[in-house]
Amino acid sequence: MLICAALSGCSSPPRPAASDRAIALYREGRASAGAPAPGRAAPGARPGASSAAPLAMTVEDAVAWARDHSAELAAQSARAEAAAAQVDAEDHFDNPELRITNVDLERILERRPRVSTALRFPVTRPGEVDANVAAARVDEAKALAEAREVEIALEADVRSLFDEVLLFDAEIEAADAVAEARRSLATWMKGQLAAARTTAVDEAMTELTAVDAEQDGVDLRAQRSAALAALLSRMGLDPAVPVRLIGAPKGAWPPPELPTEAEAVELALKRRPEIELAAAQGDAADAALHAERAARWPWLSFVEVGYEFRPESVLGRAWTFGLGVELPVFDTHRAATVAADTARKAEQRALGAAVELVTREVRTSLSEAQATRALVTELRRRMTPAAERAGAEAQRAIEGRNVDVGRALEVDERRVRLELRLMRFVRRYWTAVGELRHAVGGRLPAEAGHPGRTPESRSDAEQ
Repeated sequence: MLICAALSGCSSPPRPAASDRAIALYREGRASAGAPAPGRAAPGARPGASSAAPLAMTVEDAVAWARDHSAELAAQSARAEAAAAQVDAEDHFDNPELRITNVDLERILERRPRVSTALRFPVTRPGEVDANVAAARVDEAKALAEAREVEIALEADVRSLFDEVLLFDAEIEAADAVAEARRSLATWMKGQLAAARTTAVDEAMTELTAVDAEQDGVDLRAQRSAALAALLSRMGLDPAVPVRLIGAPKGAWPPPELPTEAEAVELALKRRPEIELAAAQGDAADAALHAERAARWPWLSFVEVGYEFRPESVLGRAWTFGLGVELPVFDTHRAATVAADTARKAEQRALGAAVELVTREVRTSLSEAQATRALVTELRRRMTPAAERAGAEAQRAIEGRNVDVGRALEVDERRVRLELRLMRFVRRYWTAVGELRHAVGGRLPAEAGHPGRTPESRSDAEQ
């Protein structure tokens, strides 16, 4: 009975099913994602701000919040900590062994007991512990690489979605201007139809184009809502939480400067986890090679110090000593040494391959961003003077009413439509910048302190 009670006390209690635990975690996360808990700061919140007000956040606030509340990143970080603890566990020597032998029952019964005791110390070969530690560091580097990959993808997603919402804000503003210009033209056409200066077909066509422009604005608002919901979900917040994004308008030009190729590549080599992993694997292969080379020579396997307890022995003179020597006779470790040397050369080439891969990815992303930036700059250089002149002339004509007002309204509508079209190219540029951020492993250097206006984006109530 006592044994049964002891065993029942040592056994683990029954656990709920995996699905039940998963549902409990989901409900807990859903409850905490609705709004920041009392006494807990919201991203970008000011001291004393009302909890009912929309959460104001910058892109850096959004990235920090997403990092702190990502279950996937927390899990990978915990695995990395466990791998780091294993590195310390491998950095040790084997424990000595206490040996008790020659215990003869017959001699004990005859009152002539004899017991041999010895303390055996295993002797580790040179480089063996270092090889074990290096192998553990490879596992740690793998865990850190997985955690870093999750962090890079999380940051890239949050920054891209943040840019996406601000881009939709700029496109909505341009689309509203187009809709307003077409609505003005449609209103003017109704007056012309009433005065019998145009046909009903022309008036209906103008009204149709105005409705079509308004539908574009509705579609852009729906896409913005979806992008904002995706951003909040990626951050670990409820998509229904009201927020207000703070950032420089994406339609403003020029944007922050792009890094040079050398700056971008060196930044990526410092941040990308593939480099750390390849370096750790190279160090492990080098340590394994040294251990195999040391194994080709004879080496002590153990050293033993003992004492024999027996009646006829003079006290203090029954000490015994012994040692063992491993002789590499049948296995000279020659083949293992050659294999380790080949593995080390392969890992050295793997590091070079990782550098080449990262460099190629950064170069491709940077070239795309530079080309798109140059395209938008050239389009703006050509469009801006003509658009400004057209807008000024159209406004002068509308105010003076001494020329064809309908023609002036058409000119103004085409001007704002051209600005909306330009926003499509601006979107291409920021998409390329998002790919470049992912390639370098985080934000770009110029984005840390970009000067300029940083107005707040529209809140959900304003959409």
